[in-house]
Amino acid sequence: MSLEQTQQRRHAVSAVHDIVSAMRAIAAGRIQSAQRALTHARRYQEVIAHALASLPPEAKPPPHSESAQTMLLVLTSEQPFCGAFNQEVLALAEKRWREMRGAGQVQLIAVGQRGALQMTARGIVPDESVPATTSLQGLRNLVKRLAKLVDESYGAGKLAELRVIYNYYRSVSEQVPTEERLLPVDWAPIAPAGAAKNKELYHYLALPELVAGLASEYVFISLYRIAAESFASEQASRLVAMDGATRNTEKMLKSLIELERRERQEEITRQVLELIAARFAAE
Repeated sequence: MSLEQTQQRRHAVSAVHDIVSAMRAIAAGRIQSAQRALTHARRYQEVIAHALASLPPEAKPPPHSESAQTMLLVLTSEQPFCGAFNQEVLALAEKRWREMRGAGQVQLIAVGQRGALQMTARGIVPDESVPATTSLQGLRNLVKRLAKLVDESYGAGKLAELRVIYNYYRSVSEQVPTEERLLPVDWAPIAPAGAAKNKELYHYLALPELVAGLASEYVFISLYRIAAESFASEQASRLVAMDGATRNTEKMLKSLIELERRERQEEITRQVLELIAARFAAE
């Protein structure tokens, strides 16, 4: 490799180093924002759960018909460079999808174009693909679209069960593929939150309308919390991946600088030898 080629390669690696360093910094900032969003979502979910637990037993909606299908919602990434984020959640999704498909009708919805492509490469074609968000600001709009899709199917009696598979954010270095059932509402974990079971419930809406509204809000905030978990996990996985890429490019830059120094010295030595040889030839 010539000195010029080495310099060109060093410039290219330096540009890559700057990019991955910037991506690492952006991911770190987004994790902090996602953690704050998670805290607020969990608090609001507790409020809605408390309201649902306060409802009388007769207010619980009846189960849907057996002919209604199950919706399997899989949250993946919209963009690449996030390590094993998609692979782990897709492995769980594939397993559950094959089990559920054998048991009855299932509608598979992939959230995230990158994950949808990887899902198709595994031989699983989702029934619908929804673009994921690339920023925390777009998280609410994404959840609105998903909640509307769920509400329409559930309200029409076409949806009996909603299951979501996503990466649960435990720490920067640990994201756990998780499956959670949102519909029908699981009353068992909600019941202990009801502190006013024996008190009379005052409401302005008709009871069926109130239950439908609270259930819809519970699904919305649950989806928002799950989407925030997935977003935080994606950024954490990207942070780890870009951190490794930053260290690797730093090592490559160091070796290229040393190589460039040796090649420059060899070039100087060659020029000196040529001058000496020319001097002797002239004599």
